Amino acid sequence: MTDRLGRRGLAHVNDARGVRRMLIMDPGTGAVLGLESTITEPEPAFGVEEGGVM
Repeated sequence: MTDRLGRRGLAHVNDARGVRRMLIMDPGTGAVLGLESTITEPEPAFGVEEGGVM
């Protein structure tokens, strides 16, 4: 996959309790290229909509 800065990497994804967490790593060095949390269920009490990225 490609991270938000255009770097190629491997993504590891975990879906749990309304949040999808994605860790993107450089396959050659193991360096972390990105870490994202995407909301998969809205949380109106906090003003968070489905699809929001943190």
